[in-house]
Amino acid sequence: MDAIAVQLRTKVVQLGLQLILFLQMTSYLWPHDTSISEVEKQVYYDYIIVGCGTAGSILANRLTQSGEHQVLVIEAGGDPPMESIYPSMFSYLTNSKYDWNFTTINDLYTAKGHRNHVLHLTSGKMLGGDSSLGHQLYVRGDPHDYDLWAEITKDQSWNYQNLLPYFKRSENLDDEKVMESNYGRFHGTKGSVGVTRDLKHINKKYLHAFKEAGNHILMDGNGDHTLGYYEPMFMVKDGIRQSTPYAFLTPIRHRRNLHLMKHTEAIEINFVDNKAVGVTAVKNNKKFNVKAKKEVIISAGAHKTPQLLMLSGIGLKDHLRSYNISVKVSLPVGKYYQDHLSVILVHKLKIHHHKSPLPDPHEYPLNVFIGNVAVDKSKTYPEYQSVNYIIPSDSDRLLLLCSVDYSYNNELCQSFYNQTKGHETMVSKILLLHPSSRGHVLLQSNDYKDQPMILSGFFSHDDDLKKFTDYIADFLKVTQTSIFKKFGAELVHPSFRGATDNCENYPGSAYWKCYALNLVGSGYHYTSTCSMGRVVDNRLKVYGTAGLRVVDASVIPAITSGDTQAAVMAVAEKAADMILEDANRNKY
Repeated sequence: MDAIAVQLRTKVVQLGLQLILFLQMTSYLWPHDTSISEVEKQVYYDYIIVGCGTAGSILANRLTQSGEHQVLVIEAGGDPPMESIYPSMFSYLTNSKYDWNFTTINDLYTAKGHRNHVLHLTSGKMLGGDSSLGHQLYVRGDPHDYDLWAEITKDQSWNYQNLLPYFKRSENLDDEKVMESNYGRFHGTKGSVGVTRDLKHINKKYLHAFKEAGNHILMDGNGDHTLGYYEPMFMVKDGIRQSTPYAFLTPIRHRRNLHLMKHTEAIEINFVDNKAVGVTAVKNNKKFNVKAKKEVIISAGAHKTPQLLMLSGIGLKDHLRSYNISVKVSLPVGKYYQDHLSVILVHKLKIHHHKSPLPDPHEYPLNVFIGNVAVDKSKTYPEYQSVNYIIPSDSDRLLLLCSVDYSYNNELCQSFYNQTKGHETMVSKILLLHPSSRGHVLLQSNDYKDQPMILSGFFSHDDDLKKFTDYIADFLKVTQTSIFKKFGAELVHPSFRGATDNCENYPGSAYWKCYALNLVGSGYHYTSTCSMGRVVDNRLKVYGTAGLRVVDASVIPAITSGDTQAAVMAVAEKAADMILEDANRNKY
């Protein structure tokens, strides 16, 4: 098997799944598509939500719950397909019609181990957005993350203790052992999103090895102390991905005060005297306007939300004027973009398996454990995280992860695979959790059809490269444990043929700096392009405007310690309360 063959096989499967799509096997799960004529019958909506992703799906549910508000949700994508429903099939959503297929620009410095020297930024273009396409991990981060939010916003309602009820509100944890333990107080069991653990025997020897290397072993990484290694929770229950549309829209798909326009793109926010009064949108190549009486809420994600704001005249004035866009409010929209920098490390063990059973589409396809580590032992929160996948010796999953999920170049992926074929393999994604580097999301033009220009900013701050090499060195201490030695574990060094730099020519720490620069990738955790304190206030209202709010990952002022999915859900739950509080206050 080679990397190109895996990519071709993935494309063939995607085409086959497209044929199945015509049978509309999952369409019954979702609200029906509202037509332009139906919308035009409505004089106005109380709320217009742009984007039905992780946050938008939750807002749609909460804002229509009382029945007194008319809500329109505008979503650029369509219904999640069958491969989104089944937990095992997430790799077939990358580079498909359900992915915005954003890429960074080539900065001529990083990502030389990736195809075309750019990063593919997988981002969901369908109901649920990234919750319908990501790896389904339920990771909240560390309490320190949210206490930092409170410090930045000067608002204690954003600290961990005050956000905890919002995490619990969404969650329906199905795990008696956790609920009966000291961790139980951090979890909810009555929410809409099913959460489970998937404990695997194969992970045990690895957890023992990391314990021997000086790390704690945790039952749960979502408590008040997150340093250590553990088997994570997943947004999966009863063999079904618990995306936010599945959890929050499917049960209310017939709710009469909820209208949902699919395959519809909002292209401009309309204002009267800096008050948002509606949006202009396009559906089936027809442009139309729709009015909002109370608020327009933008929930289009950390790439599309800044694009829409800038196209509507909210952004850096010089940038907007360069595209002949009239400036309504000058704000640093798109700046301070954050994402977790990541690289992969690969170990092979002298363990061989008999034929693995055929994969069950209802089961998570990988054996996973996570580590949260602080190299600086004075810190109580993690500096780096490792997400570790254990791949059986008879599997080509490494090629799929490397070339499809992470978009490394074919030569590099083939090198990893050729050296690990026939061995049990640990593929470790090392994440720099709190980077000093910042990127920028900009317009390419004043045409909404052109994707935003994304500068990752990775390693633009010198401290990050030094930190990353320190974290790699710390992680690799596991290779000296008796368990790894017992199984003949060996770090696999890839061939850098096809990359500009041949790292093999560099000695010592210089090798790892070269390695990190070439193999650095996205953690797929995009945040902070419309962050609190810079673009929106602590109630998520856009500065200098009225009736306009942003509710998605772009408002996060400092990226969390891990996957941002659960954090965005909590932001949406809190935002729904704030929106309804404001509506009730304005009644009188």
